[in-house]
Amino acid sequence: MPVTDAIGAIRSSARSFEESLPPAQRKRLGQFFTGLPLGTLLAHIALDPDARDLIDPMAGHGDLLDAAATTAQARGIRLGRLDGMELDPETAAFCGRRTAALQGNGTFTDTCIFTGSAFDPSIVAALSAPSYDLVITNPPYVRYQSQNGNGAGVSDVRRGLSAIVEARMTGGERALWLALVEGYSGLADLSIPAWLLSALLTRPGGRLALVVPATWRSRDYADVVRYLLLRAFRLEFIIADTQPGWFSDALVRTHLVIARRLAWDEAQVPVSRRSLLPSANWLQISPVAAGGGSLVGGAFPGPEPDRDFAVWARTMNREVHGVESRPFALDEEWRTLVQRLGRKTWFQKAENRRDALSLPSVGETMPAAMPEGLRNMLPPGVAPARLQTLEQAGIRVSQGLRSGCNRFFYVTLTCAGERETVTVEASNSFQNMQFRVPASALRPVLHRQAEMQAFVNGRVPLTRALDLSDWVLPEDQPTVNEAAEAYRKRGISVPRVMPPELASFVRLAARYAPNPKEPKRFIPDLSAVRTNVRHTANGGDVPRFWYMLPAFTARHVPAIFTPRINHGTPAVALNTHPPILIDANFSTLWSDEKRWTPHALYALFHSSWCRAAMESAGTPLGGGALKLEATHIRQVPIPLFSDRGCVRLTTLRQQLAAAMPSARDQIDAF
Repeated sequence: MPVTDAIGAIRSSARSFEESLPPAQRKRLGQFFTGLPLGTLLAHIALDPDARDLIDPMAGHGDLLDAAATTAQARGIRLGRLDGMELDPETAAFCGRRTAALQGNGTFTDTCIFTGSAFDPSIVAALSAPSYDLVITNPPYVRYQSQNGNGAGVSDVRRGLSAIVEARMTGGERALWLALVEGYSGLADLSIPAWLLSALLTRPGGRLALVVPATWRSRDYADVVRYLLLRAFRLEFIIADTQPGWFSDALVRTHLVIARRLAWDEAQVPVSRRSLLPSANWLQISPVAAGGGSLVGGAFPGPEPDRDFAVWARTMNREVHGVESRPFALDEEWRTLVQRLGRKTWFQKAENRRDALSLPSVGETMPAAMPEGLRNMLPPGVAPARLQTLEQAGIRVSQGLRSGCNRFFYVTLTCAGERETVTVEASNSFQNMQFRVPASALRPVLHRQAEMQAFVNGRVPLTRALDLSDWVLPEDQPTVNEAAEAYRKRGISVPRVMPPELASFVRLAARYAPNPKEPKRFIPDLSAVRTNVRHTANGGDVPRFWYMLPAFTARHVPAIFTPRINHGTPAVALNTHPPILIDANFSTLWSDEKRWTPHALYALFHSSWCRAAMESAGTPLGGGALKLEATHIRQVPIPLFSDRGCVRLTTLRQQLAAAMPSARDQIDAF
């Protein structure tokens, strides 16, 4: 079969191969492949004329390797190696057949697809090149909860990555990379260690080219890779899609990240000691730019649109329909990271700040950084002075109540009333059974966004959280009696014995397995529930049982709150009826300082400034929704307010509540 026919045949079967993979496996392994149009766009902008050795450490069925080889052929670049790594044996075999077919074109000399975990030190040691001129990949977006059972659990990935760093680096460079590997959050999805590995495989002077979800700049756990780009790379491009996006089935938008790795004599200088960080280029491609099988074929209608786009991107000498461009200020990126990371041990270690002024002090005195989206909304030359972070202002931001198992802890009140004992209805996991509960064991909770408007209008939701901190099962009473002295010393009342109907429900729940795939993992065994248990054998503390939620704090009963998923402009709500529990579906705000009354906070976050800041910091989702996490809200910069200013905000909120037409304008003006 002619080479072109062989390549065409395997490309045509790539999509059907992807669709044949079991859905559960695709989700578990993050097997959502890039596609040739996107891969070709990325390859053209990332491939240097002098590049020889290429690798995709998470190769899938070979889309990006195919795109790189085809791009090299179109530009007359002769490659040496085209390597890949793939965890799934069947997918790796398909990728091997695909690169073998591509090799027939004579674009590259040799190829090898390694089967196994990219975090296995023995596989990395077996690679055909010590490092690569281009590392091009689409890291798997696999949540940390799903990583066990993938051939590499969370701890296995970190251990493997640490061993790879130990084997490939020495001295200060090794210390820096180990700080990053050991410092990234255990809650991170698999794309974060995959990003670190890909960066590690890039030779100094070579390029790193990634397809990543737009959340890489908004999730707390991704700050480590934001720092890595500033410290060890020269970030060149961030290329973003817009609605409906390059991956139609993805909720979050997609970014292409292209960066050139610095030599160690440059990278060894901490970012805080560099005088100036050059700007990168931020490009945004809309669907109208596409055409002729290319994502930019409409904007560049010639025979090689992706190549023309890559040439234009490095000069940007004219306006292009469907493509927006702007500078991405890395100095502002650094200021943002200092604010967010000043107290992180790994950050202090990486920046060698143990012998200098502590970063927390620096962060407290530095003016707040503005989210670039908000900064770009301002007229040219306008730069508000004396902005502060919410933390500096004494305003706290977090997430509402996460019970660990809502289907048990949340019940529905069947009828309102002021009685000592009330009837509640359990979730459908328990066939919506009804039972009697002491009213004192229930706390109103705002669970869903759909209930928010009714709550704002003064109606307390019927959802209740079971607060059993003062109640125990009859069989747990002996344990409580043994700890009577501990209760007395702490001034805590001894829990009472549950009435029979409530006790029966708790016992039933104790033998319920929420996940049909894990029939022996009952509710008390769930990771976020078993931490409720506290034994008294050591320390003489009072006992706690699995059915007792932890003590509620200010983040659970905040002053104001906002949905984590917004379907319009972000809006906050006041929590006074009196204040009730707010679920983790909402981001919560409060202050320990008396000057920040709930009304003052509401007026502040009702302003156009704060709403625009939240919108610019949040993550756009499919269908026009906006994800607004606590980490996004913490980025909102605000002016410095005096005590009198907070009183003024409280007054303006009262005018707003009285429906005075000018109240919102007065808040904005103030």
